[in-house]
Amino acid sequence: GAQPPAAAADASAATAAKPAPAAAGGELPGEAGFKPAAETAQLRLLADSASGHFRVEDKRSGEVFRSYPTPETWAQETITGAWRNHLRSPAILEVIDIANTKAQPKLINMTEDKGAVESFQLIDNGFKLIFHFKTSGIKIPVEVKLEGDAVVTKVEDGAIEEGKLSLLNMKLYPLFGAQPSSGQEGYMVVPDGPGALIDFHENHSGDKSVYRESIYGSDSSFFNENTKRLDVKMPVFGLKSGRSAFVAVMEGGEEYGKLFASPAGAYGSYNWITPELQYRMKFFQNTSRKAKNGFFTYSKNRFEAKSRTTKYFILPPGRDSYVGMAARYRDYLMQSQGLQKLKNTGSKLPLYLDIVGGDRKNGLLWDSYIPATTTSQAMEMVKRLYGLGVEKMNINYVGWQTGGYSSHGGLFPVDQRLGGNDGMKRFIEFAHSLQMPVTLTANYTLSDSGGNGFNSRYDGLRNLAGRVLDFENYYNKEVSTLVSPGFSLKTVERDLPLYKELGADGIHFEQGIGQQLNSDFNDRYFASRTEAMGIQKRILQAAKQTLGGVSVEQPNGYTAGVINHLHRLADDYSYDLMTSRPIPFAQIALHGLVTYSSEWANVRDQFKNGFLRSVEYGANPSFLFANAESREMKGAYSLWYYSLNYRDWELTAVEEYQRYNQALGDVQDKFITGHRQLADQVYETTYETGKRIIVNYGAELYTDGTVRVPASDFIAIPGGSGP
Repeated sequence: GAQPPAAAADASAATAAKPAPAAAGGELPGEAGFKPAAETAQLRLLADSASGHFRVEDKRSGEVFRSYPTPETWAQETITGAWRNHLRSPAILEVIDIANTKAQPKLINMTEDKGAVESFQLIDNGFKLIFHFKTSGIKIPVEVKLEGDAVVTKVEDGAIEEGKLSLLNMKLYPLFGAQPSSGQEGYMVVPDGPGALIDFHENHSGDKSVYRESIYGSDSSFFNENTKRLDVKMPVFGLKSGRSAFVAVMEGGEEYGKLFASPAGAYGSYNWITPELQYRMKFFQNTSRKAKNGFFTYSKNRFEAKSRTTKYFILPPGRDSYVGMAARYRDYLMQSQGLQKLKNTGSKLPLYLDIVGGDRKNGLLWDSYIPATTTSQAMEMVKRLYGLGVEKMNINYVGWQTGGYSSHGGLFPVDQRLGGNDGMKRFIEFAHSLQMPVTLTANYTLSDSGGNGFNSRYDGLRNLAGRVLDFENYYNKEVSTLVSPGFSLKTVERDLPLYKELGADGIHFEQGIGQQLNSDFNDRYFASRTEAMGIQKRILQAAKQTLGGVSVEQPNGYTAGVINHLHRLADDYSYDLMTSRPIPFAQIALHGLVTYSSEWANVRDQFKNGFLRSVEYGANPSFLFANAESREMKGAYSLWYYSLNYRDWELTAVEEYQRYNQALGDVQDKFITGHRQLADQVYETTYETGKRIIVNYGAELYTDGTVRVPASDFIAIPGGSGP
């Protein structure tokens, strides 16, 4: 009969402790079944038509990458039950009976679902097949190919067939390249913040934590678990074990993907990392107008991308580190996204200066307006900084719109209390006389004013249940409506000539376009997540074509190749228990291709460490300034918590600017070729010219006998001439 839960748990613990049967027990595909399927100058692909598994041999190093557990280590695998079968299956599916409202999702694998490989055939550079999950009636068409130094897996969404059960998500070849922790140094790279490492370690605590995050962040139209982690901005991940390493890029359909990483001990003794392709998501179906009553259910229709592709770039000896991974991702961005090396513009870095115009303040009966910096005061500020030695600035005007920073919808004209359109024109002309470009910050994702003819009933973003979605300001609890991407596009296109008339050099998009990605179920503007991404790209491209420049705050990866500058790029990670330490993965990939800045200097949590981190990561200096005294900004809806008065900061800004230039002025267009930890709290970044920046976060002097780095400071060591 059935055991009580406690007894069942004890029984399973007892079975877990026994050594599992050897791999020779027919659990893994036999070596003899693998036949040559494709070959390039770097790699050889072998496929097993019975299991659908494959092997990749790196001709440069002799390393072998399998899509299934390594036979030598599988003999020690102690996991039992369904997960034992999941780990050796070429695909793990999560399915549900959508017709049954009480049904729960369940995981299935090829073994337990009586799966079979159908219509296996060799094609140019690889093979294709269909995984038929017979009990559930689901068929998944898959292609595996070699492209140069990459093995590429692909699912054709349009050809998926479903039976009595519906597909929620799938992990394809989840154990590709996976390794246990014992016997080798290794880590997984996840795109948390700038990038973070999950070091291989022996998990004796029984901790089942995994990393599972949506690519490009959550979608407001669906249910989202709040994991308190930073949003994933890059569709990239990696794994290094001993001398073998790969970096993988999700390309095509990645906007419907999550990244799933399982450290050793969570599910089996392997460290494994894989895309989890989402086909349906949970949402709240309300049953009353008030939207409080209702139930969670799944979208009936399957998400479809043209294809879901993952490219695993196999790294050669000498590049098998996170630096090698980031460098290969950089090559990928140049080859496939059209990024080009920056042209050197002199030996001075620009300081990215955000000037705050105005904001609203909560009054007793009605809101009042706080002018923080008029256009003539902005002129004085720039003159003053220039006179003190900040020779290059890229200026961005924030909160210039009618009603100030917290007013959304209907941006033009420039608020009269700041000087209106004429004042802004004069300011921009003045900046241009000093060769300084000026961009204007805009938010086209929220509306609270009914400006531009916006009507929340017709033009608001709707979730799958048809509800218009609101956004509540964290600081003042004021509610704005999320705008349909289709409406945003119309508005931006209408506004572009107005920016041009002012002489603006570009738009800086924040809190939305290029940064957040939501599906829209508004009948007028319907946009899937893929289509919403396309609309955002069109908006960014239109701004760039009309004005010359476009930048985004904390942008998503699909903006690569379009935007000129990444503003407030994350340089720290989520500090959860799984990730071991942050690495400048994004910065290594991007430096020399596009400019980026970290958090504004006068807003940093830890002032000195933030400065050192920016220098270590190759960022540009940036400040957020206003003319008004900081106390006058108290109570402002969005900008009250900063120390913004530029007079309090000008000497610090000048000093930081000079130190940044000492470190990075002559390498702003150069690639980062090395990054490593030299000692506790001491890190070194190397550029292609051989220049080295050594940063010491510690409280003691660091020396290795030849170099000396003072406490809480850095030194710059010039390189040879370099390329």
